[in-house]
Amino acid sequence: MATAHTARTTETVPSLPQALVSVLDASHSAEADFEALSRAILRDTGMTSRLLAAANSPFYYRGSPCRTIDRALFSLGLDTVRSLALTAAIQQLFGNYRPRHAGALRIIWRRALTTAMLGQVLASLTRYARPEDAYLAGLLVDLGKLMRLATDEARYWPLLAGSTDDRELVARERATYGKHHAELATEYLTQWGLNGFVSDAVRFHLEPTEQVRDAHHLVKIVHLAHRLGREAPDTIGDQALAAAHDLFGLNEGLTRELRTRIEDDVTRVAGSLGIELDTGSTPTQDPETDPDQAAREALGMRVRDLTELERLTGELRRSEGPREHSRAAQRTLFLTLGIEHSLMFLADAEGTSVSAWLGEEDDPDFTLPLLPGRSLVTDTLLEREIRRHELTSETSVPVIDQQLFRLCDAEVIWAFPLVADAGIPPAGVLVLGLDRERAQTLEARTEFIQALAREIARSLVSDTAHSVPPEGTRTDDLTQERIRETLHEAGNPLSIIQNYLGVLNAKLGEQHEANHELTLIKEEIDRVGRILLRLQDPEQEITGPVVTLNRLVQDVTDIVDRSLCRTRGIQLELDLAPGDPPLSVPGDHVRQILTNLLKNAAEALPPGGCIRLQTRGPEEVDGKQTVTLVVADDGPGLPAEIRAAHYRPVESKKGEGHAGLGLSIVRRLADEIGAQIHCDSDRDGTRFEIRLPHREAEIGEIRTRQG
Repeated sequence: MATAHTARTTETVPSLPQALVSVLDASHSAEADFEALSRAILRDTGMTSRLLAAANSPFYYRGSPCRTIDRALFSLGLDTVRSLALTAAIQQLFGNYRPRHAGALRIIWRRALTTAMLGQVLASLTRYARPEDAYLAGLLVDLGKLMRLATDEARYWPLLAGSTDDRELVARERATYGKHHAELATEYLTQWGLNGFVSDAVRFHLEPTEQVRDAHHLVKIVHLAHRLGREAPDTIGDQALAAAHDLFGLNEGLTRELRTRIEDDVTRVAGSLGIELDTGSTPTQDPETDPDQAAREALGMRVRDLTELERLTGELRRSEGPREHSRAAQRTLFLTLGIEHSLMFLADAEGTSVSAWLGEEDDPDFTLPLLPGRSLVTDTLLEREIRRHELTSETSVPVIDQQLFRLCDAEVIWAFPLVADAGIPPAGVLVLGLDRERAQTLEARTEFIQALAREIARSLVSDTAHSVPPEGTRTDDLTQERIRETLHEAGNPLSIIQNYLGVLNAKLGEQHEANHELTLIKEEIDRVGRILLRLQDPEQEITGPVVTLNRLVQDVTDIVDRSLCRTRGIQLELDLAPGDPPLSVPGDHVRQILTNLLKNAAEALPPGGCIRLQTRGPEEVDGKQTVTLVVADDGPGLPAEIRAAHYRPVESKKGEGHAGLGLSIVRRLADEIGAQIHCDSDRDGTRFEIRLPHREAEIGEIRTRQG
């Protein structure tokens, strides 16, 4: 685990301002995308090292090291990553790292990214199992240089600027510090708990080629990637070409082609970030002609905006009621953007109108019905889109909008919908009154104003959710409100998990053996979402994909077998009907019934026990067509009190963490789809037989609806 000292050291590691802007934008976007955030972080050594150090610190350690950026992101959470990025940006702006060294930083950034990309390509080409390790090690090869620049600039800068190559720098570092920068970086990587071969790859990347030819595959990959990355594509030296041949049998043509392709990739990344790559050999930069000045100014603007957002969030938490929220927002708009005139229209509980208060009176000064075309304000809320309007002599606008122009002393009215998150109704509309010159200037700050509007909306929604209900409010209304809150809160982690599965899927590729398991997990998450939707409207028919009985049984048993049975030493046997009969009832219900029965059986059986599943094709029982699912085990049987309860909820005998609801849920789900359940249980085991209605005509109808 990382110590407090290592965390403090990595906090000061400098980053290119353009890279920090990219990370801040990705972490504070309206819909923060973990894949985009991971991609932004993995372009910068400083942010990568800060994230790994934090994730492996005692404050966030989860029992095993975080060895990848994706895992570190999910371990820390989005709020912590935002704080790390903002802290890094503030330190970058106001710390001791001098602009005159921006040229050196740009060279280090370029070489690290080149080494990382080359390492990843070489790993894939030579069939190394974890190309992401090669990328990470390549990105961190110069971490030690950045640490010394940050913590001992006075002594280290002359060494770095005065060395003609790595060999000379290593000799001077050892004379000054006793160890070179790769050895320093390795100490930290080891403390963070990174893969030992990743640390070795960083530690030995400067060794002569003949010293690493028998080393671990990853060490050789990063060594070659670093050697090739130091040289221009069209002037690769004989020693680097010989290293490519000796280590991996790569011929000259292929080596030059790989190096050229990576150079193009690095140039594209630099262009997307607005980084001007330094083609000179001297790592110095005149502050007067510093090409990173615009990036530092942009970083300063992001820091100012995000700091103001944090301050506004704090004010909103401390304030109570819509009017105080409105005043807090108006103060922030004035202090940050110089906007003197702004108004907030708030939506009523029924979502039929919006109101605005100009003074201290209880009655609103304006109440507008939520009908299209009645006002700039109502159209903004109904369409959930930013709207801008200029008042000219040729323009015909409703009187209410003309009054807004007068009240705000404005030539331009700019309206932002107050939307907290997707799926939640807008809380109102934020109206800004501006002159034309100011409106044009603020175009560049649109994203910040949107973020501010989002924070206001979240506070308003939070107030509504936690307010004391007025006397006479119906209990079922409150229940529905709590359900809506629960659905919203549950939807966030489910969306994140789905997003992460997409990242994993893309990284593994279509042919990876784990894709089947990832598909099963995705289907289970989709099913959880449909179960939650049934909470909101139990009468609503929420259908999942059309499935067949055997396929459904195989999917569920794959999950249960791996997660429960094998870990407990329990055998799972299948006896599936030929022909795989299609289901004419909702597959989610059957899946949930089977999951509950299998889970109960697995938790009741001792090691060595056996669960047997059987399916039977369409057959006539009591004059009705059915398909049958049987779940049997050789366990001790159901306790007498559970058999006597006839599927009603009882106190569970399985210990803490079990609610005793499984069988009652099975009965309810079976009733909902018209299934019959028969249970036999004694000391020799338990056998559930579920007969599912089978109606061929309805199967065709379901397919038509779904397709």
